[in-house]
Amino acid sequence: MMHSLKPSIAIALLLAATGLAQAACPPLAQGDTAEVLASNQQRLICLNREIQDAADDRQLDLQFKMLNNSVKAQDIQRRFDNLPVYVPPKF
Repeated sequence: MMHSLKPSIAIALLLAATGLAQAACPPLAQGDTAEVLASNQQRLICLNREIQDAADDRQLDLQFKMLNNSVKAQDIQRRFDNLPVYVPPKF
């Protein structure tokens, strides 16, 4: 089930990043002149850069969460290791 969710999550992240990138980049120009094509090419470069920046931010967030979870797991293991051990009395 988790395998089938990955493509839909990736698409949702891409659409969210694209929406944010469109707000930061110049609007799409209409026409077919050299200036318009150059403008649209710069827009595509801007969109690509914004999406890459968003992906880098998400990667850093993921690494931070993984490190945080690792620290929590080590803390739990340390606490578990420090629990008193029951030694039955010898008769």
